[in-house]
Amino acid sequence: MLEYREIAPSAAFAGTIECFWTLRIDELAAAHRVSPDGCADILFTGGDLHVVGAMTRYQDYQRPPGGRVTGVRFRPGAWPGHFGIPGHRITDTILPLEDLWGVRARRLRERVGSANSLEQCAALVEDSMHRREKATPVERAIRWMEQRHGVVSIDQVAGHCGLSPRQFRRLCLDQSGLTPKFLARVLRFRHAVSRLASSKANGADLALDCGYYDQAHFINEFRTFSGRTPAAATE
Repeated sequence: MLEYREIAPSAAFAGTIECFWTLRIDELAAAHRVSPDGCADILFTGGDLHVVGAMTRYQDYQRPPGGRVTGVRFRPGAWPGHFGIPGHRITDTILPLEDLWGVRARRLRERVGSANSLEQCAALVEDSMHRREKATPVERAIRWMEQRHGVVSIDQVAGHCGLSPRQFRRLCLDQSGLTPKFLARVLRFRHAVSRLASSKANGADLALDCGYYDQAHFINEFRTFSGRTPAAATE
């Protein structure tokens, strides 16, 4: 049995942090599958802090019964300023936070290790981070993509921040760890997943509503990013 909970960040970090979350496994369970979502996370597990970059493929993780993982999920393209490294350098990568933050990560690890709740953990993490006053044009363009669930023209997004498509591709890769086209696909998939469990529409209508060409396109993308069909994901 999996017990999952998340809370929102404070207003000061709402532009860069999507949520703080915790996952507990109460009994022996199948591997927990994680699909690409365009985000990056800081994970606290077993007394260690790690950074997980943006993903291009699903991954299965096995956790022992009784294990707990706490995380900070950053919005797509909103985290390189906090990590101090270009996004593409850690795509599909997990590395110790200490490699990026040094002594700051060691101090945070000690403080988070004694936290008694997710709320306390969130406050400690925010206290260790630098507040950012203003998003860059590329960050704002990526947020615009996110708000439209990836159903956008890349030329249109590039124009939105005053760049050529080629310039935007390079900067989006630095900022999010993914190319604009791939990020758009991931954002569209993520929106489709959120709609799948609650929507009463049939598969074909849902596919069109989420920006896919047809149901076959929807199923193929779903299998690519999750390793499952939409029908299997809802069972």
